Amino acid sequence: MLASSSGGRQITPVANKPNLKCDIGASFAIAFRNWRRKNNIPLKQVAADLGLSVNTISLWEVGKRFPSKRHFEKLVDYTGQPPCKLFCVMADKCVPADCLLAMSQLNLTR
Repeated sequence: MLASSSGGRQITPVANKPNLKCDIGASFAIAFRNWRRKNNIPLKQVAADLGLSVNTISLWEVGKRFPSKRHFEKLVDYTGQPPCKLFCVMADKCVPADCLLAMSQLNLTR
């Protein structure tokens, strides 16, 4: 641990952070598919609502493609889920501070 110049607060050097690997594409595919199935929304409906092809949505769900920034923003609005919940199948167990901020912003606007 290193002491910072701001009030002696301890900072963990980046080199000492745990080496956590996550296949974001696969995690997104599973999380999005789980959300869609849980809400009983057919692929055709998601595609029509987002103005995309069924093939595009299907490729997202099998992890062969990943949404663009614009499409991911549409998904966040469409699903009502904060980004971390769409990215991570473990989001319910491990909620980073950034996600808590996103969730609080969603709650303020709805």
